[in-house]
Amino acid sequence: MASIAYITDPKLLEYHRLNQNHEMNFWRLSPNMHFSAFQSGDLLFFLSKDKEYQRRKEKGILGYGRCVSFHSASIETMWKRYGARNGYLSLKDFKEAIIRVTKDHKKPKKISSIYLEDVVFFSSPIYLSDHGKTISKATESYLYIENETTIGILEEAKDVLDVWSGSEDKELLEKEAIRHSLFAVYDKIAIDYPNKAKARKLIKNLILKDSAYHYIRDRKTDAYKIDKDDLYIAMPSLDLKDKMMEKRIILGQEELYRRALDELYPYNLNIIFNVIEKVDE
Repeated sequence: MASIAYITDPKLLEYHRLNQNHEMNFWRLSPNMHFSAFQSGDLLFFLSKDKEYQRRKEKGILGYGRCVSFHSASIETMWKRYGARNGYLSLKDFKEAIIRVTKDHKKPKKISSIYLEDVVFFSSPIYLSDHGKTISKATESYLYIENETTIGILEEAKDVLDVWSGSEDKELLEKEAIRHSLFAVYDKIAIDYPNKAKARKLIKNLILKDSAYHYIRDRKTDAYKIDKDDLYIAMPSLDLKDKMMEKRIILGQEELYRRALDELYPYNLNIIFNVIEKVDE
């Protein structure tokens, strides 16, 4: 799991910022949507090309959005599907902008996009170098960002939210900080369940029953939900014959979660664990 920082047209960012858009279709010229370490739930940070926001030639981050889905289609289909969420007022403007940045200045048959939700903008730039990440001069489009760096950026972002931001943006930012702290911990300490099929079925049934729960990453064997300052973590039963041993393992797992989350997110976060053995009909 990794977020990415993507070099972004400042005019596109300004359009979405002025319209206070919390959703946007982040389009790319390449029809290929493949990322080796980026998936739904990860964050896409906006690296502005505008020199106004550069510090010693380092591009600054002016916001982010949470990846929901990936798409590949013609320009016309993208417009029909997302309209102004592509960042332009008309199909004509959208088409001209794409043609302008192609190498041969011709309309491509297809483009790809990353659909983003929970978009938040910053009033001043955040620099990756302040969080231990260097941007190579060879970077042409994007670079991966590790969990720890992502959490550091989100922490700094609390003090530089856009001037038009309201309580909704602050809540989104807070949830993102909690979510990525949880993801970072999960990637390190998650249990390898002996019966993965059953574990996934238990968690799938839980999510169907309570839509506030979401999978913790793509292994789909654990789930979480956030309710204000409460973080609920659902873990399936290990299905061991030795129930005392299973209880010890689960208790140890809970303690690891608490300690690791406290290191990454040292605030008043109430963690509630739920071991799922069956889902009531």
